[in-house]
Amino acid sequence: MTHNLVVYLQKWKRTKEKSVMSVFHIAKRKAPFDKWEPIYVGTNAEPLYDERLSWEGKGDKMTQMHILCVLDYEFHILDNAFLVHRPGIKKHSKDKARDELIQQQTAFINKHILPEYKKLYGNRSKCAM
Repeated sequence: MTHNLVVYLQKWKRTKEKSVMSVFHIAKRKAPFDKWEPIYVGTNAEPLYDERLSWEGKGDKMTQMHILCVLDYEFHILDNAFLVHRPGIKKHSKDKARDELIQQQTAFINKHILPEYKKLYGNRSKCAM
């Protein structure tokens, strides 16, 4: 985690709890946030999640965030909201079958999806995948 992200995380943690939500910070998915995979609330106007990808193969949210970066979306981070990942903090474990799926999905993203997205949405040099 880069220094800037740590600073924002610490500031967010110190924010006093309120009975309402407000915007804590506005950011775009560019450095230092260029590897973000935020959970966001959107409408039907936003580009759809690519259902050809799976969570097990990783990179599925990265493609969605790449599009939103290319389209120059802003993310409004709320000060009094958070998400809990069930069943909890992930622990790293070696899984040969999953590693193979990750390799296949990464190759599919690079060979098919990113070229499609470039045609549909264009390109922005600061947008990482």
